[in-house]
Amino acid sequence: MLLRSLKLNHGRLVPLVSFAVLTHCGTDQFSATGGVAGKAGGGGMADTAGAAGEADAGSPSGGASGGGTAGMNGGGAAGAGAGGKPSTSCNCPATGSYCQDGTKTCRSCADFSSLEFSAPERLAALTQSQTSNERFPRPASAGSDLFYRAGADASPTVWYSAAPVSGTGRPLLASTGADSGPLYAPKFSAPQNFFFDRVDVATGQRQIMAGTWLEAVLSNVLVAPAPLNAAGGDFSVAIAADVRRAYWMSGRFKKAMPDLIWATFGSSATEPAPLGLEVQAGAGTCPRSGDDATPWVNAAGTLLLFRNPSVNDRCEPSDSGAYDLYAAPLAKDGTPLQPGVALSALNTTGGVRSESDPSLSVDLCTIYFASDNGKGNFDLYRASRK
Repeated sequence: MLLRSLKLNHGRLVPLVSFAVLTHCGTDQFSATGGVAGKAGGGGMADTAGAAGEADAGSPSGGASGGGTAGMNGGGAAGAGAGGKPSTSCNCPATGSYCQDGTKTCRSCADFSSLEFSAPERLAALTQSQTSNERFPRPASAGSDLFYRAGADASPTVWYSAAPVSGTGRPLLASTGADSGPLYAPKFSAPQNFFFDRVDVATGQRQIMAGTWLEAVLSNVLVAPAPLNAAGGDFSVAIAADVRRAYWMSGRFKKAMPDLIWATFGSSATEPAPLGLEVQAGAGTCPRSGDDATPWVNAAGTLLLFRNPSVNDRCEPSDSGAYDLYAAPLAKDGTPLQPGVALSALNTTGGVRSESDPSLSVDLCTIYFASDNGKGNFDLYRASRK
């Protein structure tokens, strides 16, 4: 197996005004914004998008429309979205670009200096039951099909859906332990191009598995070799296939919480080591925290998406410690160029609702993530770049 022979190579409400910026590469800026308020639109994120607000109030720029009328916490008025902009048409290529909000400017989806998103849409067709959790949405191809995790926390399985907006999914294999964190990385280690983690029933620890995804069938599933799967448990792997680099969670260093670690594979191998990742908190920064960063990295290894507990500017838990989504630009050596910034347009504040498990589509134009209702039952959402 080629993989075996590889060498180591190394509910909170959306605020009407929310803005986070990091300088990146000199004059460029890395930003994630929630829009500037005009008159309130519909409620916060729900199953359907709320009405856009009027653009003549607040800032002329307006902001993103709210989600459905139910609001993020079921309170339509309290969860009003920011004001919208008048529609502006522009003709962008069908794939790989988007029309920047309120302009006629086409922007490449591979440009991460700005990360703004439209109102999220819940992928309701994938909900298996009222008590089921759908998490870890990961793109399966250049289309819209998805891998994801579904099922109760004690015994989840890996699923696949060819039509996540309108159709249901199907489990890929009969698990002998709890399966999670699916990831398709076709250019990393053929024929093993599919990765996920599984609880080993003998040890109770999580370990990263590798298999072959071909013609919509998953086969040849084996435990991934070293440097993955050291004692202590490894899980939630993310792979930048173009630069042969991986990021994953590990208990191998026997700390109170698992580390987010990284390594490069191939001729320039590096030993797995904790990633020095911080998050922006007010005017300061805080160390990454939490039991699972649920990392995702693009194939080129230039952007890391992850989750982190919401913290204040004193690095203390806020919003009852619920998780938020963050993004950090990466340097050529794989380390963060800047602390992670919160994706304010997708996160919610003022409650206990968590956002988790972010990933981008293959064309980098759509973000997928999971969000719960404050009780731990997650559904999947998507939002387009804008």
